[in-house]
Amino acid sequence: MSLFRRPTDPTEAVLRKLSKRLRWFRPSLADAPTPSDQLNHFAQHRLCPAIDQGDPAPLAATLAIIEAAFVETPDDRLDDALIGLIEVMSNWTSWPETPPAVIEALETSIGPATRERWNRIRRQSTVVAGWLRAGNAPDRTDGGGDYRAVQNPDLRYLLRSSTQYIDDTLAVSTADRLRHELATGQGM
Repeated sequence: MSLFRRPTDPTEAVLRKLSKRLRWFRPSLADAPTPSDQLNHFAQHRLCPAIDQGDPAPLAATLAIIEAAFVETPDDRLDDALIGLIEVMSNWTSWPETPPAVIEALETSIGPATRERWNRIRRQSTVVAGWLRAGNAPDRTDGGGDYRAVQNPDLRYLLRSSTQYIDDTLAVSTADRLRHELATGQGM
């Protein structure tokens, strides 16, 4: 290792791999200044559209890159950045219109470190759903509603990517998770 070489930020290494392997053109730093912003751009403009089109390859490649990063470079900053991407993937694929080929690729591609974080997100949504059904959030209106009713594609993305589908009567939003955490002290 050169004395003049800076250590690589593990999140930056993941972003480079996603960009190269999935032919994703990263936005300028003016448009997406943080790694989380860059990962969100990746999800919105490359990953989620591929899922909607029934193409499982980008999801499988993303899961492999994430898993390798967790195994090769355990780092709290990396974990904090990637948990947001895992949450978007979990929320996005929770909706019933997710193509079966994508769900199958997800089940066969997800590694143990990523699966542990994925399951933590899903468990929290289930706990929050029970909490909401018990009437513990009387100020909640409808949790953001059904993203399918929204016409604007950017708003549709924001709603679906931040909402976990539970069943036909309930979807748990990121705001619901936060409300639950603040009320109970139980986070992820």
